[in-house]
Amino acid sequence: MTRARCLSALTAVLTMVVAFLVAPSASSVGTAAAVGYRDGGNCLDVPDTASTSETQLRATCNAGGGTSAGTFTNPLSQRGPDPWLTYHDGYYYLATTTWNSTITMRKAKTLGGLATAADQVIFNLTRPNGAGTMWAPEFHLLDGPNGKRWYFYYTAGREPYDLGTQRIHVLESAGTDPMGPYTFKADLLDPTQDNTWELDPSILQLNGKLYLLGTYYNGSQPMFIRPLSNPWTASGTRHLLSTPTYSWETVGGAVNEGGEVLQRNGKTFIIYSASHCSTPDYKLGMLTYNGGDPLNSSSWVKSPNPVFQRSNANGVYGPGHNGFFKSPDGTEDWMVYHANSSAGGGCDMNRSTRAQKFTWNADGTPNFGTPVATGVPLTAPSGE
Repeated sequence: MTRARCLSALTAVLTMVVAFLVAPSASSVGTAAAVGYRDGGNCLDVPDTASTSETQLRATCNAGGGTSAGTFTNPLSQRGPDPWLTYHDGYYYLATTTWNSTITMRKAKTLGGLATAADQVIFNLTRPNGAGTMWAPEFHLLDGPNGKRWYFYYTAGREPYDLGTQRIHVLESAGTDPMGPYTFKADLLDPTQDNTWELDPSILQLNGKLYLLGTYYNGSQPMFIRPLSNPWTASGTRHLLSTPTYSWETVGGAVNEGGEVLQRNGKTFIIYSASHCSTPDYKLGMLTYNGGDPLNSSSWVKSPNPVFQRSNANGVYGPGHNGFFKSPDGTEDWMVYHANSSAGGGCDMNRSTRAQKFTWNADGTPNFGTPVATGVPLTAPSGE
């Protein structure tokens, strides 16, 4: 071999070695993607040259949570009916129906991070009259005998499942951590009319007084309001709040349930779910407080049309059983709700948790817009 040919061969070998050392292997790219693809609940970009496994990982990530820094996608929980979500001390907290004897909660620093956060059991149901089939959980920070405490309201009944035994119960936290620990506080039974099931508890604070909202059976399914002397004690019997009368409230059954309080600029609204939860026409209606005694149904005016309902174009069906929360910096209003992704979806654990921002109309009423499709990147709440 001549000197020139030898040098040429050596140069080629050195070039190959350098290229090998600089270029990442397919396995190292895959490992990096697998380890670092999510960051605080957001999905990071995958290079165009990604392998098949990385592309699959991107699809899995985008099924819910986030797509890039400052955004997220729905759903926040694939199996998350009747969601309750709040932001407190730097974390989002989410509880949903479990339909068993456990109460669970998950938390994350970002809204999108809830999609991959683990559910943690915060309480086990053991009392005979509330041993299982836990649904419609809510937790509210209220004044207790030892200062602010979280009061965790839920529906549960006897096992095996018996709808007639479903009642509202409440736990109390030891401190101000929404995750607890919790101890059982009370059965929130009606003091004079404990003669039917009661579901979907929520709390109304109005004019310095405390009220329990819920739904019950009296031939149809109306909502009730009951005065409370403290977060766990009724001070009177239930009063009829709202009866399903409009045609859009009676699809699959005459139902008003899941009332949720929304207050702004001196106005008080109760946003509730209407029609049967097994239909794609489960939707939201609205009551507006017009003054007077909140226990009187005449003090509430029902809007003649639904305020949030199915979107065939976006593939969202049966949106309902909602709640409200603020962005971390307190400047935005957000709603959480469950929905199905097909018109054939039922009233079961396959309903998923979704969230989206809403705005306000010039007359001071909320404008919830249209439910957004799953997988669509949404701007994360302000202050994240």
